[in-house]
Amino acid sequence: MAGSSLKGGAEKMSCVTLHRELTLFGPLCWRNAAHVLIVIGSVFAGCAEAQTVIAQHSEASPAVGQVSLSGSPLSQASADNQPRFTIVPSVRTVYDSNVLRSFDVGDAGDNVRVTPGIDFRIRRAFGRVALTADGSAGYDFNSRYRFLNRSRIDFGGTARAPVGAICSAGLDVQFRQFQFELDDTQETVGSSTRNQSYSLTGSCPRAAGFSPIGSLSYSSNRSNGLSIFDSYQFREQIGVSYAKPGLGTLALVATAQQLRRPNIADLIGFEDGTDIRSLLLGLTRAVSPRIRFNLAAGITEANPTRVGVENFVGASYDGKVEWLITPRFVVSGTAARAVSSQNGIGATYVIREDYGAAVDWQVSGASRVGIAARQTKRDFRGEDLNLERQPIGSDEVTALSANYSYAASRSLRLGFGLSHRWRDAENSFYDYEATVLSSSIGTQF
Repeated sequence: MAGSSLKGGAEKMSCVTLHRELTLFGPLCWRNAAHVLIVIGSVFAGCAEAQTVIAQHSEASPAVGQVSLSGSPLSQASADNQPRFTIVPSVRTVYDSNVLRSFDVGDAGDNVRVTPGIDFRIRRAFGRVALTADGSAGYDFNSRYRFLNRSRIDFGGTARAPVGAICSAGLDVQFRQFQFELDDTQETVGSSTRNQSYSLTGSCPRAAGFSPIGSLSYSSNRSNGLSIFDSYQFREQIGVSYAKPGLGTLALVATAQQLRRPNIADLIGFEDGTDIRSLLLGLTRAVSPRIRFNLAAGITEANPTRVGVENFVGASYDGKVEWLITPRFVVSGTAARAVSSQNGIGATYVIREDYGAAVDWQVSGASRVGIAARQTKRDFRGEDLNLERQPIGSDEVTALSANYSYAASRSLRLGFGLSHRWRDAENSFYDYEATVLSSSIGTQF
C-alpha cells in the first residue's frame, strides 16, 4: 500500500512495525483479518522519528495467511524488564470456509491449516546502537488443498542510533515468505511469494520549532509461480516538521515513488510501471490524555509509463483517531486513500481506500478482547487483458472480526479469532464470501 500516516510521539512506533502492523487495533488491511491468527497487541519499538515522519504504508500488501507476531505469545509479554532473547514454540490453526475464494458457493471448499512454528524476539544494545529483531517461522499443513502446503517466514529487524546531539538514524529490514494469497490473484495457484523491504530514515526532532525529516526505501514482491506479476518500488521522502506545545506537530512531506513490473513484458509484450508524486500535510496532536489523533492529507499524481493507461490526479489522505475511554478500553477509527501496486493482479496501479473502526478491551491482566470492522475499495487501472484472466475492474470488500487472547500462566498463551468477509466486484466472477476461525497456543521459555 502506498499512502501516508502521521504517527504521533505517543505511539513510538518503529517503521518496520508500521509496515507490519496486522492487528485489528491499528491500520488493518482487510485481507489480514481472515487468515492471520488474530491475538491482540503489536510489538512496538521506540522510534524518535515517528513523532514527525509521515511514514508510507508498505507497498507490498500484507498477506492473508501471514504469521504475524501480533498473533504470537510474544505479544503478551510485559513491556518492562524484557529479556534480551525470547523464543516461543507455537501452533496456529485456521479454519477457512472458502480458502480458494470461489464465487460459486457450491464449489467453495473449506480447509483447515495447521502451522507449527517458532517465534522469537531479540533486543540488544551495542554502544549507542539499539538492535531489535522479531520473527516467526513455521510450515503450513492443509487438510484439503495439499498443494498449498509450504513454509512460512516473517522477519523484521531494526537498528537505531543517535547522530549528533538531537538527530537519529534508523535502518529497517523486513523479509516475508508465505503462500501466494488467493485473495490477490486472478487464478488459483500454489506458489510462494517473497516480500522484502529496506528503509533508511532520519530525523532531528525538537520539542519546539522546525526540524528536517527524510527517508529512502526499497521493496520487492516476487513469486516463484507467477513471476510475471513480480514488482519492486523505490521511494524517496523529504520534508520538514514544526512542533509547538499546545498545537502538536505539523509535517509537510513530499514523496516520489517508482513502481515497476519488470517481468510483465512476457505477458503483454512491453514493460510497465508508474511514477507517483505526492505532497501531504500532517498533524499529530493529543487533544487530551484520552484523545489523540494523527491526520495527513494532500494531493497525489500517478503517471503510468504504459501507453493507453490513464493518469490519476486526486486527493490522498491517511488518519487515525484514538479515544481512550479508560486506560483499558480504547476505541479507534482509521481512513486512508492512496495509490499503490498490487502483487498478483495484472494492473499498472491501484487506487485504494481503507476505512476501519475497532474496539480494544483489556478485560484483565491476563485477557483481552477486540472487535473490528473494515471496508476496502480498490480501483484497478491498466489491467492486463488476455484470454486466460478476466479483468476485475473495481471491488469492495467488507470484513467483520473478533478476537480473544488469554494468558493462562506466565508461560502458556492462548488466542482465538473469528472473522467473516465478503467481496463485491465489478466483475461478479470475483465475488466471494468466507468465514474464518483461528486459534493459537504457545509456551514461552
